Amino acid sequence: MRVLILALVALVGAAEAGIFDSMYCGRDNCYEIMGLERTATKKEVNKRYRTLARELHPDQNPAEDAHDKFQSLVAAYETLRNEVSRNDYDYLLDNPDVYYEHFYRFFSHSTPKVDVWTVIVVSLLVLSLLHYLHKHSSYNRALDYALRVPHLRSQAKALAESEGLLNKKFFKGMSKDEQRAQENKILRDIMEGKLDIQGGYSKPEWTDILLVQMLVAPFTLGKWSLFHARRVYKYRVMKNEADEEEKEYCTRLAVGLTEDQWEEVPEDKKQGWMKKEMWFDANKVAYQEEREDMERMAKANSSKYKIQKRMSKKDRIPDNWND
Repeated sequence: MRVLILALVALVGAAEAGIFDSMYCGRDNCYEIMGLERTATKKEVNKRYRTLARELHPDQNPAEDAHDKFQSLVAAYETLRNEVSRNDYDYLLDNPDVYYEHFYRFFSHSTPKVDVWTVIVVSLLVLSLLHYLHKHSSYNRALDYALRVPHLRSQAKALAESEGLLNKKFFKGMSKDEQRAQENKILRDIMEGKLDIQGGYSKPEWTDILLVQMLVAPFTLGKWSLFHARRVYKYRVMKNEADEEEKEYCTRLAVGLTEDQWEEVPEDKKQGWMKKEMWFDANKVAYQEEREDMERMAKANSSKYKIQKRMSKKDRIPDNWND
């Protein structure tokens, strides 16, 4: 334990030494490098620097250590010519033990300042790019999955054959692996053109980019607010009878579908829902209760539920049953 503590102390000391070697004039005293007193004025600092720079510049001084001395002079001058850095350095000389405060003071003033709006814009651009790449990756995974579904692959293959895309002459001279890869590429292109993937795996568009969505967010929010304000005024305040647009909107909400999902529903199924007149609250509640009853019956008749029920009686339901 004692050895461990000593090693830790040595490590911290080495780190602190490394930090101070990169600050101001390192282990040397900036005032001594320039041959000045701590009371020297800014004018005296500038005058002294010009004098020493002529003497120590490597182009004028042939000595082997001229380059190192000149670099030390530049570091000392940069420290003392600026009022803020000079005050920080004087504080270090007077309070050498507060290591990390010196570290903060030095790097908070020496690091370049970046405009906050630049940071925000760059961050949004990076996040938008990552968001788009993520959606594109999800779309590609959906296509790869569709390519492995037997009936979808069969349909795509039949369409490719009808268009002459799988003619044997196109595969002449290819190995079996190359033929399989080329066939998958053709079928994938057909699925991409014919398969309409919705939801989180849909094909990304430029309007899906995060930055674009943020730019149009005020317009979208205003449009949404205006739409609902009109609905409240027209049907709640004025008590008007629901028109076809309102009936369809209420039906879509009752069955829990988004606007895009509603557009994909077959027309006969839409009409079946519309006949239930779910724009009336009582009919909406009755439909939802009916659907919940059907879901409970389907769950009760499922083999997984029956196994779970038998296991619950024996108090041995696996911890990862729902994984």
